[in-house]
Amino acid sequence: MINTTNELAGRTVGGCELIRQLGGGNNGVVYLAHQKKLNRHVACKIISPELQDDPDFMDNLYAEASNAARLTHPNIIQALDAGDDNGLKYFLMEYVDGCSLEDIRANSPEIISTSFLLRIALQLVDAMDYAWREFRMVHGDIKPGNMMITRNGYKLKIGDLGLAHSANGSSGAPDDVMITPLYAAPEIITTQRASNDPRSDIYSFGIMLYELFCGTTPFTGTVEELLQSHVYQMPKPLFKMNPDMDKELSQLIDSMISKNPEYRPKDWKALKVALQGIYNRLHPAVQVPEVGNSAAGKATPILNQTSANNIGKSWSAEEQKKKTLLEKAPWLLPAALLVLILIALLSIVINLGLFK
Repeated sequence: MINTTNELAGRTVGGCELIRQLGGGNNGVVYLAHQKKLNRHVACKIISPELQDDPDFMDNLYAEASNAARLTHPNIIQALDAGDDNGLKYFLMEYVDGCSLEDIRANSPEIISTSFLLRIALQLVDAMDYAWREFRMVHGDIKPGNMMITRNGYKLKIGDLGLAHSANGSSGAPDDVMITPLYAAPEIITTQRASNDPRSDIYSFGIMLYELFCGTTPFTGTVEELLQSHVYQMPKPLFKMNPDMDKELSQLIDSMISKNPEYRPKDWKALKVALQGIYNRLHPAVQVPEVGNSAAGKATPILNQTSANNIGKSWSAEEQKKKTLLEKAPWLLPAALLVLILIALLSIVINLGLFK
């Protein structure tokens, strides 16, 4: 079994030299690799020996890799190639310079805020909505470990979508599925079959958000206890676990982890609309009011706040100059009034003809 860190470092697989191990999961071990032909870094997943010997799994892997290679979305890790090199089954993917959301949760929890999670969530639902609309593709294993966050800009990149199942039946989903017990949907547990419905992924996503917002998953225990809890136990409402969070957001996440799929958001699009509404309310964009412009026949933006502040500063400066001048020569005001009175009297005398 491949489980020793960097065991395969230095070996060439699929035209790529394996450099160092990046991590691992249910399906195998991921290496940072150098693709010699294109002179670039890629991620190379070496499929675990147990699965390499399963012809059904490998057939599905190649079929899904073919599907995933068609996905072109900025928040989905691009699938590049899959094959067999001297007995090592591999899966090549775009390399992401960053770390997983699981690493951030464990090592840098101070980064995690409502704003951060909402931005990540909106990127995820947009990507999954695209995969569902275009290819009827579901993920099957949404969890923090499959969510990569770039170092530059904290951009989401969804991993392992290449090992997902499509609902159109082209990949022939297997009877037995590999699940992560902490995030598995009840219907997946009870049927032991891959779901062809995005609401199972939405459940896993809801469990992930629940964990990130309150610091613990709704269920804990042994694998058997976790599976039983997902099917039969009602989680505590998220708002009670984290009273400081937005109530509408907590209620949305609670709906995502309903036991009955019918009570969850019906698809990624519906979830996207709900999350976007919450984000807009919590982080309203700066709106520039408009006023009518009859001369131009159209609305014209009024001054933005920066311009208004600058004008206010200029106005204040002029007023200050005037104030300072009067303070320095207080006699100027009565002198000016006297001059005005004399001018008025002179005008009257001339009008009366007294100087004839």
